[in-house]
Amino acid sequence: MSGKREQRRGGKHQKKRRCKAPLIIVLILIAAVLIVAALWFWARSGTGEAAESSENNQTAETDEIVDSSADMEDEVEAESSLPEVEQSISLTLSSVYTSSILNPDCEGEYAEEIASLEVTNSSDSYLVSATLTATMSDGTEVLFEVYDLPAGATAEIFDTENQSMDSGVTCTSLVCTSEEYIDEDMLLSDTIEVATSASDAVITNTGTDDLTDLTVVYHCDMAGQYFGGTSYTITIDSLVAGESYTLSDNTLMGEVTVVRIYQ
Repeated sequence: MSGKREQRRGGKHQKKRRCKAPLIIVLILIAAVLIVAALWFWARSGTGEAAESSENNQTAETDEIVDSSADMEDEVEAESSLPEVEQSISLTLSSVYTSSILNPDCEGEYAEEIASLEVTNSSDSYLVSATLTATMSDGTEVLFEVYDLPAGATAEIFDTENQSMDSGVTCTSLVCTSEEYIDEDMLLSDTIEVATSASDAVITNTGTDDLTDLTVVYHCDMAGQYFGGTSYTITIDSLVAGESYTLSDNTLMGEVTVVRIYQ
């Protein structure tokens, strides 16, 4: 009896195991389906975010291009609205604006919102001096002067009378009323060498003879263009052959740039 019971218990136990196997398979299949669904949802979500990010980037780039194009159009319009320098041999105008500065063209007096021009000597000659009269859109006339501008050089020049301008006033005409040029070796390069040291200019007599009574003309150079139409001069009484003279000017905002030397 005990043996039969054991066999019957054993048979009963085996029957239960056969019933559990399909259930486990079903559970595994359900788990697999859930995992696949989760992966599919995650992939769709990532793709959507990437697409949205790409779309946002494209929109930002498009906006940037539009803004850049608008800025370029404004610049072109501003340049095209500049008047030509009438009655001038070679002076060209590249900018008109207002400045609040210690005006080098009005003996260093402080100026509030005065008219300023950026002019270039477009000739192959040395400009000794020029006087220009600008007429503004409100009818105001502004006087400008520029001195000692080498060929190809550009200068920021300022109203010589420090008249404050109203906001929005523009330059409608610019007339050159006097102009003088010369053609010669402006730096006496056969006997003199000019070099830059920090913000100073070093002038060296490279000849064999002593030099006397040298007049040196220089400008204040800021970022490659002259600050002010005003030029400055010093006199070197004697410069022995082989010796150097260091020209310093602590009153300038920029570097000393020698533009002419003569006796």
